[in-house]
Amino acid sequence: MAYQALGLGNAANDGTGDDLRTGGDKINDNFVEIYTKLGNGTTLSSDTVALLTATQTFTNKTLTTPTLTSPVISGTVASATITALTTEGISNATGELEITAANQVVEIQGGGSNSGAITLNCEANTHGQKIIAQPHSASVTNVLTLPAGGDAELVSTVATQTLTNKSLTSPTITGTGAIAGTFTGNITGNVTGNVTGNVTGNIDGVVGGTTPAAVTGTTITSTTTMQLKAYADTTARDAAISSPVAGMMIYLTATNKAQVYTGSAWETITSS
Repeated sequence: MAYQALGLGNAANDGTGDDLRTGGDKINDNFVEIYTKLGNGTTLSSDTVALLTATQTFTNKTLTTPTLTSPVISGTVASATITALTTEGISNATGELEITAANQVVEIQGGGSNSGAITLNCEANTHGQKIIAQPHSASVTNVLTLPAGGDAELVSTVATQTLTNKSLTSPTITGTGAIAGTFTGNITGNVTGNVTGNVTGNIDGVVGGTTPAAVTGTTITSTTTMQLKAYADTTARDAAISSPVAGMMIYLTATNKAQVYTGSAWETITSS
């Protein structure tokens, strides 16, 4: 109902204004509309009316497609769910959600048996990958810095990935993996453990360095030993080494003699 103004006439007591009954009816109608808007039609609400410029607290309010300009959300928000953020909701000019924290930190708190986490969904929202903090029992407080450089993937402990231009400091390499490729640099340092297994390729160069002593080559001192690969007899030798190359040395237990391959045949090394 639109507001009904009382007819006051053109001058006092000129008889052109509303009569008392008409005037009273308009007053009643106006008050009924106010009481209906601010109460139940007969009684005003005890709640405080929201004002445009006053600082007030809203409770149990639903905002439908609101426009929030420079809002500040503070305090503790319990059991709150944001179900939709679109370009019509909280976003910047290109549609991304922007959160500006006073200390540049956005904190996702944990609770109960759950650590704080963020789930990133695929474009169809049918698969999600979760970033989650370590549990309380791990007693971990640290900083994870994202890698610099171009576009990249994080390294997983279980995924099959290729690492390029990485330096490993004091690594422990276990398992049955393979070291493949062409290495043009030097392998330096000491090997204090054992090297076991078969070498199916060639080892080119001089053991101990690239500059051996004159004539004698690399010296094996009295404190070091070298053991040739032993075979029972020539039959076992030929079965194991089908394509020997010049310079190979082996030991035959059948004759207790060492042999060297000259490039065309195995020659026995004798004492005289």
